Amino acid sequence: MNLRGVRIRLTLVYGIITALTVGGLAWYAASVGGDRIYQSAERDAVSNVAQAAIDPENAPDNLWRVNTNDDWVDPVGEPYVEPPLFTLVSDAGGYERFGTFEQNGTWLTFTRPIDDVNYVVSAVYLEDYESDVSILQRRVWLAALASTLAAAAAGWFVAGRSLEPAKQASRQQRDFIADAAHELRTPLAVIQASASHALSRDRDAGAYRESLTEIRTATERASAGVGELLELARLEAGQAQPRTAPLRLDLLIEEVASGVRVDDTKVEARPTLSVVADADYGLLRQIVESLVRNAAARADSVVLTATSHAQTAIIDVVDDGPGFDPEVLPHVFDRFRRGDTKGSAGLGMAIAKSVVEAHKGTITASNVDDGGALVRIELPLST
Repeated sequence: MNLRGVRIRLTLVYGIITALTVGGLAWYAASVGGDRIYQSAERDAVSNVAQAAIDPENAPDNLWRVNTNDDWVDPVGEPYVEPPLFTLVSDAGGYERFGTFEQNGTWLTFTRPIDDVNYVVSAVYLEDYESDVSILQRRVWLAALASTLAAAAAGWFVAGRSLEPAKQASRQQRDFIADAAHELRTPLAVIQASASHALSRDRDAGAYRESLTEIRTATERASAGVGELLELARLEAGQAQPRTAPLRLDLLIEEVASGVRVDDTKVEARPTLSVVADADYGLLRQIVESLVRNAAARADSVVLTATSHAQTAIIDVVDDGPGFDPEVLPHVFDRFRRGDTKGSAGLGMAIAKSVVEAHKGTITASNVDDGGALVRIELPLST
C-alpha cells in the first residue's frame, strides 16, 4: 500500500473541500461588503441633498437645482462635473431615483423632486468607493487563499497522524518479512545442502542418520526463530499485553535459578528481602530465564538478585563470562545482533526489551568492571 499516495489524495480532497467552502464564504463576504460600500455611496448622495435643504449656504459640492418648466439649472455647491441633468430629471419621472453617468470616471447621481417642476440633483464620484471595494475583495480573497493553504497543511498533518497506525502496521509487516527471511535463510540452506548431499548417491545408514540429524537441527532452529519472531511481532503490535498482578520478584528469581540447569555453570539467586512489582508472571519469567540461559552459555557462574530503590524494583543478572563486545554493546537489544555464535538467533534481548517496556519498565546491559556482564531490569514497585 502506497501510504504516501493515500496521504496526498486525502490532503487534496481536504484542500478541495476547504477551498470550495472558504471560496463560497469569501465570495459572499466580498459581495456583501461591496454592496455595503456602494450603499454608503448612495447614503452620501442622499445626505448631500438633505444637507442642502437644511443649510443651503454650506451645501456640498456637485449639487444642482433644476427647473424643468423654464429649463434652468442653478449650482448649489461648487460643481466639478457637468452631468446630463435634464436627462437625469426626465428619467426620475417625478420620483426619487439613483443614476450613473461617465465623465472622467463613474459618477453616482441622486435626483429628488421638490415639486412638479423643481428638482435637486447630487453627484458622488464612485471611483473612491470602487477602490475601497477592490481593496476589500483583494483582502478577502487573499485571506481565503491563506486559509485554504493553512487548511491543506493541517490536512496533510491530520492525514499523516491518521495513517500512522497503518504505517506502523505496514512497517511491522515489512520488518517481520525481512526478519523471517533473515532467520530462515541459514536453516533452509543447511536443510537443502544436507538433503542434496544425502541424495547425491547411495550411502550407508550412518551417513543418512547424520544428514537427517543436521536437517532436524536446522528445522528446530528455524522453528525456534519463527516462534520468537511471532512473539516479538505480537508484542510490538500490542497483541500480547501483560496481565499484571502483584508479583514477588525475589521468589521469581529463586524459581528461575532452581529451574535452569546448564553443565559446568552455577546458577544461583542471592537471598533478598521481599520485592513486589506489578508484572505478568509468565512473560517476566520467560525473559528472566532467557537472560539466565544466555549468560550461562558463556560463563561459569550466574547470579540473580532482586532489590528495590525508591519506587523501582530491580532484577540483576550478573555473570563472570567475557562480557559484551564493546562494539556490540550499544546495539545489544537490536534484532539479530549477536556477539558470538552461542545462543539463539539474536532475538532474545529484543524480546526482553519489548516485554519490559510493555511493563512500563527499562532494561539495560553493561560490562562489570572486574569481568562479566550485567543485565538490569527495572520495574515500578507495586503500590
